[in-house]
Amino acid sequence: MVKLTLSLIVLLLNISVLSVTACAAAQTFDVLSYHDVKDQVDGDLDQDTTTLSTRNLARHFAWLQAHGYHPISIDDLLNAKSGIKPLPHKPVLLTFDDGYASFYTRVYPLLKLYQYPAVAALVGSWLEVAPDKTVQYGDELVSRAHFLTTAQIKEMADSGLVEFASHSYDLHHGILANPQGNMMAAAVTMQYDATSQAYESPAQYRLRIKQDLMKNNAFIQRMTGKLPRVMVWPYGAHNSTARAVAGEVGMPVTLSLAENELPNTQNLTQIGRFLIDGNPTEIRLAELDRREPLLDRQRVMHIDLDYVYDESVEQTTRNLDALLDRVQSLAPTTVYLQAFSDSNGDGVAEAVYFPNRHVEMRADLFSRVAWQLMTRTNVKVYAWMPVLSFELKDKRKQASFQVTSAQPEADKAAYKRLTPFSSEARQIIKEIYVDLGAYTKFSGILFHDDAVFSEHEDDSQFARTAYQQEFKLTGASITEIQQDPEQAAKLVTLKSQKLIQFTLELADALKHYQPELKTARNLYAPVMLNAESERWLSQNYRDFIAAYDYTAVMAMPLMENVADSKAWLTSLVAQAKQTPQGLQKTVFELQAVDWKLKQPVHSDVIKQQMQILERAGAHHFGYYPDNFLNNQPDMDAIRPHISSRSFPYLPSGK
Repeated sequence: MVKLTLSLIVLLLNISVLSVTACAAAQTFDVLSYHDVKDQVDGDLDQDTTTLSTRNLARHFAWLQAHGYHPISIDDLLNAKSGIKPLPHKPVLLTFDDGYASFYTRVYPLLKLYQYPAVAALVGSWLEVAPDKTVQYGDELVSRAHFLTTAQIKEMADSGLVEFASHSYDLHHGILANPQGNMMAAAVTMQYDATSQAYESPAQYRLRIKQDLMKNNAFIQRMTGKLPRVMVWPYGAHNSTARAVAGEVGMPVTLSLAENELPNTQNLTQIGRFLIDGNPTEIRLAELDRREPLLDRQRVMHIDLDYVYDESVEQTTRNLDALLDRVQSLAPTTVYLQAFSDSNGDGVAEAVYFPNRHVEMRADLFSRVAWQLMTRTNVKVYAWMPVLSFELKDKRKQASFQVTSAQPEADKAAYKRLTPFSSEARQIIKEIYVDLGAYTKFSGILFHDDAVFSEHEDDSQFARTAYQQEFKLTGASITEIQQDPEQAAKLVTLKSQKLIQFTLELADALKHYQPELKTARNLYAPVMLNAESERWLSQNYRDFIAAYDYTAVMAMPLMENVADSKAWLTSLVAQAKQTPQGLQKTVFELQAVDWKLKQPVHSDVIKQQMQILERAGAHHFGYYPDNFLNNQPDMDAIRPHISSRSFPYLPSGK
């Protein structure tokens, strides 16, 4: 009888655990991001683009109800995460940023009518302004009357329908981010002090964020009687440090503006939102039902920052203006921007364009140029960086950590690289990437083509130790390993995977600062057409497609001594078509310079090659390098193919 009772208890416990586990399984939900609401919006040129009309908001609520959506609360999310209760069918979280008075006068009545819960985010420094004063709102001053009163906030908090979130106390603005004076989001920027000509330290940055969030939490608690559980990042900008601080001060839920993937209940610290802008009718909400993937057609300009830099600050500024004008006119979707200096063209980063611990800084320039490109020309900027080829300030370490070859004469023209088989060398490179992420802002990372090994590399002592201890191969060197065909084949695969693993570790280091970072890596074109190429390049096309968001294939006929460029380019696209996700994730990079003859490739040739790629069905393509100082390639020739705009391709006024 005792055994039976114990069995029943165990059975009931198992059922309970299974029930909780089932409820706690990740559930997806939608999040809508609203801002100000006004009765009249259409035709008012002074309106913010995120302002919605009262009529359209009412139509949104009616549409959600008619289409079976169920607005949810923060309690619903936390209960679903912990397995207490699953979310309802078609759940949606309604959020309203900035604490406008319209939330009380126009939104709150609709919330009560429909009995919809919502989250409203408050900026403490705006609300603490005296009633008869003005608030510094972005670049302008607005009346304090434009925002909620304490009494209104208290009433709505007591209703049970509205949860008030923190939108920071005083982070909803830009701060000085570099010596050139660019202002970037205060919540994610290492502040630059023009007086001391120094950046704040990571510890100072963390303390600044923590003090701000704690101050706003206390402010909201005084008004509502409740500490906020939700942090809504100003401009949607956040990083790992900021999210960790939010959790420490009692906000386990944080909201951004990322639309990369549908939020789920098992990751409430990085909730993306569907931004409502342009005063849309309820038809815009139909995108929630369709779930159509965004049309992704990348058009890429690959740019050397060495062309922008000049010892003269004035000339650097003129060069940057010329670059911005060209990018604005051509309107690509993406710019691969060099973050390192390679003035002698050997592919090694002799210096970099951002503050860091291990390599000389030629100029603190990448931050400025990347920010200007993103904000003035509306492109995605990928930082183009070496993986292994760095010239360290510490020459002793430089010599100690070099990749070596079992046949030095055969590899004498190879890149000079640091070995990824040394833990210290890997740490140095990671710290360079950490500094890139900490002091600059960008959309993605392009890993340079230096991450390769010939069949005779790496034969350094660090690599030999890894082959035996990590790879479990027999043989004290590459030469000995290659005497066994099975061991040699295994080494080819493991070296290729080692480089992929290391690049993904570098990407993870960057994602601490750039959470929505996209990854791309250069691939030599022969790897697509000949699997045997992995033996002498340590690159594998299918593995690249699986590992990275994009694979940037160097589709360069002249570099590869191709006789029939049309047939060759077409064959590359055909191979992408045969590879799962190949077309969606492959960027074909054409060459704009014949490096053997040291002269530009004619613009008509580049134009024709773009046409070949388009006709073959390539989704993404671009070219390298862009010589914006000499209009090479010619803008008129390539604009119809590189521009993301529709005809006539030129912005108004150009």
